[in-house]
Amino acid sequence: MAPTTIFAICCGLAEHAAQEPSVNIQITLLKLFKRLPHVLIWTWSNLLLEDLANQRLPASILEDSLNKPWRPLPSNRITPDETRHLLLWLIPLVTLLSWHLNVAKESILGFVFIWMYNDLEGSGEGWFIRNALNAVALANWDAAATSIILERNGSAELTNRTWMWLCAVVAVIMTTVQVQDLPDMHGDRAADRKTMPLVVGEKVTRWLTAAVVIIWSFICPRIWDLEVFGYVLVMTLGSLLATCVVCYRTVAPDRLAWKLWCWWMMVLFILPVYRVLSDTITSESSLD
Repeated sequence: MAPTTIFAICCGLAEHAAQEPSVNIQITLLKLFKRLPHVLIWTWSNLLLEDLANQRLPASILEDSLNKPWRPLPSNRITPDETRHLLLWLIPLVTLLSWHLNVAKESILGFVFIWMYNDLEGSGEGWFIRNALNAVALANWDAAATSIILERNGSAELTNRTWMWLCAVVAVIMTTVQVQDLPDMHGDRAADRKTMPLVVGEKVTRWLTAAVVIIWSFICPRIWDLEVFGYVLVMTLGSLLATCVVCYRTVAPDRLAWKLWCWWMMVLFILPVYRVLSDTITSESSLD
């Protein structure tokens, strides 16, 4: 929830600044935060739906019994059939909520990605398809959340720069999200999932992922034409992530690497705000 919410707030502020160069940041943030409960409810409900759809399948229960035995299904706190019945109620409720918030198309598209990833076993079809589905699904959520916080009529009304940033985010996620598969290799092997570490090899995955993280840590600040400090924050966290992925190869550090990846992504999501703040300071300085 946190990355999608942060993305929505930051891109929402950047959208306002793009349309109103003299935008008052405090007033704009107040307007955005008034819409924050809508974003949180929508994001939470869609995330719940995805989790239920993913964790109810036999392969997922087998994997979770090895990697995450505390989850409701492997710990027998709920049955797969009860989960299925819950989904039958949840899907129309989430659709109605999305229609009310003018993001029904994005929500239905999300259902399609969830169906492809879970029921059509896209998650186990191959690491490329797995990463691609993860990337486009998360970007679809980000676009919808941004539309909600801006009170737009769907993501089609977002500016070209926001769409360009969304495309960059898709590329970043698609080429780095395999970090999540490193601590789950034991369970993925048991479930016969064709994740990147199991297909191309753990060593190659680690070094390739570390290299790509460093490359994106340089490219993303450049997209927003940031100054040196914008690079330093991203590169520092990206370097920590790359080091953790390459130098430590047990489950605990790999779980830490996944948390670092989430923090790294959130720092990337904040870059539009840094651009707005830089423009505001420059504008005020020129007036003086």
